[in-house]
Amino acid sequence: MSVWGPLVESRTVAGLARQVASGEIAHAWLLLGPAGSGKRPTSTAMAAAILCPVEPWTGCGECSTCLRVLRHRHPDAHHIVPEGPLIPVDVIREVVVPEAARSPFEAQMKVFVIEEAERMNPAAQNALLKTLEEPPGDTVFILISDREDEVLETIRSRCRVVRLEPLPEQKIVDLLIRQGVAEEAALIAARVSDGDLERALAIALDDQTGERRRTWLSIPRRLVSPVDALDAAADVLQEVKAALTTLEATQKIETQELADILGERRGTAAARNALAKKHKRELRRREEELLGEALQTIASFYRDVLVLRSGGSEAVTNIDLMEELEPWVAAEVDDRSLLRAAERCVDARASFMSNANPTLAIESTLVEIGHLVPADARVG
Repeated sequence: MSVWGPLVESRTVAGLARQVASGEIAHAWLLLGPAGSGKRPTSTAMAAAILCPVEPWTGCGECSTCLRVLRHRHPDAHHIVPEGPLIPVDVIREVVVPEAARSPFEAQMKVFVIEEAERMNPAAQNALLKTLEEPPGDTVFILISDREDEVLETIRSRCRVVRLEPLPEQKIVDLLIRQGVAEEAALIAARVSDGDLERALAIALDDQTGERRRTWLSIPRRLVSPVDALDAAADVLQEVKAALTTLEATQKIETQELADILGERRGTAAARNALAKKHKRELRRREEELLGEALQTIASFYRDVLVLRSGGSEAVTNIDLMEELEPWVAAEVDDRSLLRAAERCVDARASFMSNANPTLAIESTLVEIGHLVPADARVG
């Protein structure tokens, strides 16, 4: 089983895999493409292929190194994510640059994956530039961005650029069916994911992701009163908390694995501190992702109602909810209110980039949506 797995369904990713396997490995890469184009799983596959000791530059997908990289639990695969709206300069100066200068802990190479690289402020990008100009020979940087124009030209010019595109819906359906997913479930996952293979796989194969989606989609019918809206908000936050608890358990295992590898040798404190900081960033990032997932799903419900009102049933996202959507089509709610409800979700999601309080943001959003499109306005 290759680390590239279903990603090679994309010709661009398949070509990238061949480049890496041939030893054509640049010291810095920039993966560009819209949301859902698979930049993050592609970067992880690249990191595993680079570090794999069994099939170097290819990635066997089965050894301890590959499995830990794919699970983001390898000490030589560093993942840098935004903290709120930015990747601050301190993270680059105090985490990335010093770690890049150190020797790998157990592999022959180190890999740094920097997600949403455009969210490095100019000072952070310039701090990274110095390392890219004189890169350590055992270090590879993989930057990810869907906003090319916000990455400094000086950074782009020092990276090998790869442009990715979302997979067509039918290709995702075919892939899921080959993995044993029923055709109807595969179509639902592909439609909801909007070309994002990673999301489609999670919806189709991960029970927790599917259960969360059902929770998010139950919210519109619950918003009868402000009290109901607050109860729904509490359920959203509880779902997010449960998911973070799962991540925390995984992080404890990673901490123990690092301790087993390093022991109590001198100089290991830096590695432990780096891992603790990484875990903190991961938790904050995961909370933002889950809240965004909830809001995006709720927004898709109201968008589907508008689509059905316009007669465009073929463009409905949540095709498994047609019976539930129909009563809303005839509801005594105007299109402007439905549109505003969807926009309110988008606005709330964007507010997390400005460090908005999650509880207040979710509560105020659902209370306002309940006022705009109360559930008791449905017909039937």
